[in-house]
Amino acid sequence: MAKQKQPSKTPQPKPQPAAAPKQATATSVPSPATSDAPSLKWLMIILAAVVLLVNVRTIGYDYTLDDPFFTKDNPNVSKGLSAVKEFFTHAAYYGVFKNHDASYRPLMLTSFAAEKDLFGFNPHTGHLINLLLFALEVVLLFQLLRRLFNSMSVYVPFFMTMLFALHPIHTEVIASIKSRDEIMGLLFSILTLTQTLKYADTGKMKHMLLTGLFFFCALMSKETPIALVLIAPMTLYFFREQPLSAIIRATVPYVAVAAVYMVMRALFIESDGEKVVILVNNNALMAATNYGEKLATILFIQLKYLILLVLPHPLSYDYSYSQIPIISFANPKALAALAAIVAMFVYALRGFSKKNVFAYCILFYGMSVIITSNLLVDIGATMAERFIFTGSLGFCMAAVLLIARAMKADTKSISMATAKPFLGVMTVVCALYAGKTFARNEAWRDNLSLYLTGMETAPDSWRAQYLLGVEYTKMISTETDLATKKELYTKAITCFNRSLQILPNNSDVYLLKGYAEEFAGNNDSAMVSYTNTITLDSSNTQAQVNLGGLLLRSGKLDDAIKLLSKVLARDPNNVGALANIGAAYGNKGMFKESITFYEKAIQLQPQQQPNVYMSMCNVYRYLGDSTNTQKYRALLNKASSGQ
Repeated sequence: MAKQKQPSKTPQPKPQPAAAPKQATATSVPSPATSDAPSLKWLMIILAAVVLLVNVRTIGYDYTLDDPFFTKDNPNVSKGLSAVKEFFTHAAYYGVFKNHDASYRPLMLTSFAAEKDLFGFNPHTGHLINLLLFALEVVLLFQLLRRLFNSMSVYVPFFMTMLFALHPIHTEVIASIKSRDEIMGLLFSILTLTQTLKYADTGKMKHMLLTGLFFFCALMSKETPIALVLIAPMTLYFFREQPLSAIIRATVPYVAVAAVYMVMRALFIESDGEKVVILVNNNALMAATNYGEKLATILFIQLKYLILLVLPHPLSYDYSYSQIPIISFANPKALAALAAIVAMFVYALRGFSKKNVFAYCILFYGMSVIITSNLLVDIGATMAERFIFTGSLGFCMAAVLLIARAMKADTKSISMATAKPFLGVMTVVCALYAGKTFARNEAWRDNLSLYLTGMETAPDSWRAQYLLGVEYTKMISTETDLATKKELYTKAITCFNRSLQILPNNSDVYLLKGYAEEFAGNNDSAMVSYTNTITLDSSNTQAQVNLGGLLLRSGKLDDAIKLLSKVLARDPNNVGALANIGAAYGNKGMFKESITFYEKAIQLQPQQQPNVYMSMCNVYRYLGDSTNTQKYRALLNKASSGQ
């Protein structure tokens, strides 16, 4: 952390006349300003009610995107709170993919495990909990901003909070169950800063201890609150008249907890030597041919964020390759981004010593987004609206103060009588944000709804095309009407082909394309797609199992046995490979070998498809074993009835 300079003593500000709107410096006055505004209790009720009203229909939505990876499809979370040790000693995605990534969010996973123990897996419960947490977060944020802007009218922090609560760019965080990590990270960050301010105001040690506790919880929820190590001392510098020694003392819990956090990461998710490889599939910046191109594109992305904060349209769930093309500094977009960012940074530096509140807003934003910007370290995504969830607070604070200045409203004495233009403009802006948020929420109803919006907002993204193709493929597998099945197949293949045009040689796309072709009965095409998958990714077991099944059904029994034997040599407990190779041996009349593989498959996974039990029934009947024939006929009947 950069060492803070000893702040120079500044004279107490002289009282300003009501018509002087240019006052925009932070203050250290501890007592809140008074106005004709409703009581704080009613303002908090209004904030919570607005959040619930605008977002209430998300409660009825399904799981989307990565939600299942942290809930019903996560083996560790499925164990409930008994798996807490696993959450704290492994990366966030380890329960699903069995390898470590750069994410470490044990407290978020613990919340999902507790939810499972209490309510079971239900997307509606998950959405409700997220919404209630966000409403609580908004109320606590209002209280924090009251402490920061305590010399201003209560309308100032109220509208700052309302803008944050209603900003359309937050729809992803609110409507995506997985984004509970963002909500929890900011929630505990707000509690952390609140305790730091209380410690600065009272000097009581309990507030310093609570600072450390809440900061630890924030880091256990999401990595990005690490920025508080810089934001906290900066906040004290701007909003409290504290000597440097006091600021350093108040920062001790942050440094101590951050050190513990880094040790935990090193021990639990970095000690095994696995290196996280960032692919262009996930982060388009990996396609840059040199650092100049990478930096130019990063700056352009930051400009896009700023534009979306001001004008949140269009919003997208995905910004993968090549929705955001790689550009160089020869591109005017990169130069415009560089000019805007440098101008903001210079303004912030010049206003720092004067404790200009706009400088604080800029620095707060910059410190909040630097970790997810790809500037310091490569992350697993090019761009995402959730990445500026916390940073957008800097924008909301600055926006209210700028509107107040434009409306010539004195922030110290805003009231219904003296600042009707300001209050009117803020009400209109909040209403527009609420309308956009309400409309955008609809996109997150389910995967199909979300992925269809991607065709409008991210048509050049390989992932947006791929995910819509995946959804069509799932629909093919359950559709019974042949005409509809054919239409879905055509749509799926169109999406997969377009995805491969954008990002060629993508094994994931070929695999799902093979699924679509197989579900549609185009086995020859499916074989080609699975073969392409294996050529690009020789360790793709699923493609090999699927190809083995197709070889089996096409009568190429020896080829199927040869391929599936290779799979079982690497993964002896692969149930799909065991069942398919059992069928291949059965078709060759090698019934004893067939029984060996079938029985192991059933032992590993008792809930098999009816055709497996039918095959076992036929094999034992051929061998004259009536006892086992009846046993597997009973299992066949049970599986066929769906019991």
